[in-house]
Amino acid sequence: MTPVDNSAHMCYFFSMSRIPRPAVAFVLLAAATGCVHRPDSYRLLAQDRAPILVPPGVANPELARRTFVANIPPGLGPCALDDTAVQLQLRKKDVRVTVNRDALLKQQAGWLADWGIRAEAQGCVASGSGQELATFIAESVPLDPTAAFRLLNANNVARGYVDLGPENRLEVHSPILRQGTSSAIPLFETSKASGTDSHIDVDLKLAPSVIGFETAWYAVRPNFGRAGCHFEPLSADRNIQGKVEQAPAPAINYFQFPPEAAFFRLLYKSDSNGVTAIVAFAASREELDRRTKIALADPAACETSPETCRILPRRVGVNPYLAVKVNGGEVAIPLGARVSAAIQAAGQKNPDSVLAQLKVLKPFGNKLVPVVFDARSREILNLQLTGGEQISWQTEP
Repeated sequence: MTPVDNSAHMCYFFSMSRIPRPAVAFVLLAAATGCVHRPDSYRLLAQDRAPILVPPGVANPELARRTFVANIPPGLGPCALDDTAVQLQLRKKDVRVTVNRDALLKQQAGWLADWGIRAEAQGCVASGSGQELATFIAESVPLDPTAAFRLLNANNVARGYVDLGPENRLEVHSPILRQGTSSAIPLFETSKASGTDSHIDVDLKLAPSVIGFETAWYAVRPNFGRAGCHFEPLSADRNIQGKVEQAPAPAINYFQFPPEAAFFRLLYKSDSNGVTAIVAFAASREELDRRTKIALADPAACETSPETCRILPRRVGVNPYLAVKVNGGEVAIPLGARVSAAIQAAGQKNPDSVLAQLKVLKPFGNKLVPVVFDARSREILNLQLTGGEQISWQTEP
């Protein structure tokens, strides 16, 4: 990874008497971070209500409306999308986009991702380009990083699903049973129960048929030459009666799907017996959206139509994470985690201690660009991560 000098910038000195009054606020805001920074960087600026991440190419952090050209092939039409937050104009080789930031911020969680699906389905952009366009839009105007993440991800209990993409890693826990044991048997036995009418304590122990557990990791990789992704097993640790064995792949791969499957969602459906994990998959985002609604309404539909979704065994636990790089090595962090969590995941207990040397690179389009921030402030440690970031700092020899 090429080191990025966080102090590299261009500084300008102004006479306040020669600046028009409407521009004074912007100059003062820029001065708060020391300088007006180069245009190929994000700028993290502290404001009264929330931090603002200003994207490359945008000078004014108060910019509320922007028109830009997305280097995405247009679809075949008719493109009947009509929304106050985003307007599109299809051209011969690309798409002209106008974004209204205030209207965008009023939308619900996941709205921009859903809008990308509709833009693709209605022929506004070429097949497989809807999510890319949605990401470009989220990167086009100054936004609170938390708001941008919310618009692109419906990863919450209310919606009941998590979109899976190249930024994700999956941690999968499953039991290891004695040979010849039926997979349908209970994994736990009740050894003791005590309590009162309003409270009960239950002690559980593993059933004799369980001899250990396996923890496996999967990556979600982009497909080569076509839209969408596929799953790739990364590793597996098997703890059998206290002895840990490492393996290159899990004993059972629960994430094998038909070749045409390209888009995936991890669904969680609660019922009286707990939580059922379901993976919905489809060849297009539009079809994935339809199958998601069916699976959440009736999980049994996955048993009658396994070509649309798969129910994972209840004994299998699945946790989605985000992948970021810290000091050159990949770490997995919970969805919605901040820079401070990534630093701690890499073994640095006190994130504040590396502020002076901290460097953060964030995806913009198809490349990584630096985030310029005030190293005297802790604001950068609270920056919400979306996956794919690179974080580093110089360590003492």
